[in-house]
Amino acid sequence: MAIVKSSVPGMMFIALIALPWLVSTWFYSAGRVVWECHLDFEMLVSSPDQTAERTLGSYSQFFYGNNLGFSRISGRKVRTLKNGQTRVHNFNRFIDFKYVQAGPYLKNKVTKVTRKQGDTLDDDQHLAFMSPPGEDVYVQVLKLGPSTYSFGRLGMPRQICQGRQGWLMPRLR
Repeated sequence: MAIVKSSVPGMMFIALIALPWLVSTWFYSAGRVVWECHLDFEMLVSSPDQTAERTLGSYSQFFYGNNLGFSRISGRKVRTLKNGQTRVHNFNRFIDFKYVQAGPYLKNKVTKVTRKQGDTLDDDQHLAFMSPPGEDVYVQVLKLGPSTYSFGRLGMPRQICQGRQGWLMPRLR
């Protein structure tokens, strides 16, 4: 009985120290990046009118626990015209989006696209992984391991994603 009485103040002391940390971790967890996807890509498009377009770039996505996220895409697009002239454009953009899980898919809605310094690509030129604001994009998700997933969009290279503690999609098998 004496052991129980002497351990109660120690337990209360430990609880008073640990409880604020546990509460703050739970409260602020929605603002943390819980999934990250990174992809370096190269795309070559040839058309019947003898023009070619080569795009080299890097694409990253960051998913927050509160169903918001952003993407970063940067690189260079080289276009060869029929007459042999070459046009080079740089792109550097940030995309804000909202996402929800829809079965084995993620439904992303682009909310804002921001051009950053050095972006010389016209808005009317198509860019891989980019959608205009307001458009819904469905991404298929495949589980590869305990905290590793593969994200894929129709006609685009697959992304390998790493997560923390399986917060985003714990029910996928």
